[in-house]
Amino acid sequence: MKNTKLVAILVLQAVLVMGILSHVNADYFPTCCDNCRSFSGVDVCDDAHPTCPTGCSACRVVQTTPTQTFRCADMKNTVDGTCGGPCTKY
Repeated sequence: MKNTKLVAILVLQAVLVMGILSHVNADYFPTCCDNCRSFSGVDVCDDAHPTCPTGCSACRVVQTTPTQTFRCADMKNTVDGTCGGPCTKY
């Protein structure tokens, strides 16, 4: 009986977590990303930008000297753990 309750609680907790992750910030996400992190079905791009990207809802300052750089903390859902590939450098 105890095992059944434990399994039921774990399943409900997993459903709750997946429900929360299905509504992550996805207002802005770049088409390419050099520094991508994937975890629990979510992709986060850690690329630094000279200005806050247009459309980013959660912009963070990551460096203040010598010049200020920003990182967008928006996330997107993923199925295969890919962020769309690295950016092309010219």
